Amino acid sequence: MTKIYEYTQQPHFWIVHDEQGYWQVPARNNGWQDRSPFVGHAVNLREVADLGGIDLGLPAASAADSFTQELQALPGLTLSNAQGDSAFVTRQGAQVVSWKTADGRERMYLSASTGGMTRADDTIPAAAIRGGVPVCFPQFSDRGPMVKHGFVRSLPWQVATSPSAQSPAMATFVIEDDAQTHQIWPHAFHAEVGVVLDAGRLVITLTATNRGDVAFPFTAALHTYFRVDDIRQVELQGLQQVRYQDATAGCVEVVQQDASVKIAAELDRVYMSPPKKLLLLENGQPSLQIEQVGFEDTVVWNPGPVKAAALPDFPDQDWLHMICVEAACVITPVTLAPGQTWTGGQILSLPSR
Repeated sequence: MTKIYEYTQQPHFWIVHDEQGYWQVPARNNGWQDRSPFVGHAVNLREVADLGGIDLGLPAASAADSFTQELQALPGLTLSNAQGDSAFVTRQGAQVVSWKTADGRERMYLSASTGGMTRADDTIPAAAIRGGVPVCFPQFSDRGPMVKHGFVRSLPWQVATSPSAQSPAMATFVIEDDAQTHQIWPHAFHAEVGVVLDAGRLVITLTATNRGDVAFPFTAALHTYFRVDDIRQVELQGLQQVRYQDATAGCVEVVQQDASVKIAAELDRVYMSPPKKLLLLENGQPSLQIEQVGFEDTVVWNPGPVKAAALPDFPDQDWLHMICVEAACVITPVTLAPGQTWTGGQILSLPSR
């Protein structure tokens, strides 16, 4: 997304921000040709829309230009590091749908029959992508008047900072309110998803800013689908004695008694004020450490065999190969005053050996 600012300390230049960074551009026609990197302070920038008739000659780039790769026909881009880890993020929803660690193992579940925005069908809003890390905002699930899990997961995002030769393992994606979102939700907002890929570690952050002059509440989640070999051999540790709402039983509140969560049928729980670090085990061995910051709840979900068979974008037997462990703010909505910003994140890492 390209934005233009007035540089209050040097009035003969505009500052242009695109996916490559900030540029100082002479305030004349075709000034873009003589741009140079901007090294001033952002506090001295004021966003503008009227350039007084000047045509800077900015390239007519589209938001899709940065998403040149595809995974299951979903346009996106790849992050990688020197250690051999990689991740794939889609244009739709800024959704991480693949995370491969250096051992070659895929850590994210992505349905082979998922819907979503493809290059051949870029209908907006798009069908949800079933898998990876859907960004639920500004509403979690059906706990409110909006479409389930909010609307940003079904819209195209733009690249604020893209992977480069110098920083191939990090990227930032943005979306803001527009005429279309105002028909669903009246508030002015700015949301960012940051993705950082380290050796054996993936960090995903969600940041929301209130750009308007009225406070608004929201709920949110990073709805992470993990790929597992066999859910019947999986345990999630760290939730003993934590209260949860059981969505399969009218959200009745229950206290987790067992030392670990095990899944043999449908499970849909919102754990309230859980520990910030959980451990996923497969066949009795630690598989992943799951940590969250900023989020106050944890959602654990698996559709089980009956609901899986009823989901059109989910193969019947795939309930055996996934578990959702989600960093979430569900029970108590976050309220942002005008100009206020909130950030939450999920940190996924291989356990120490």
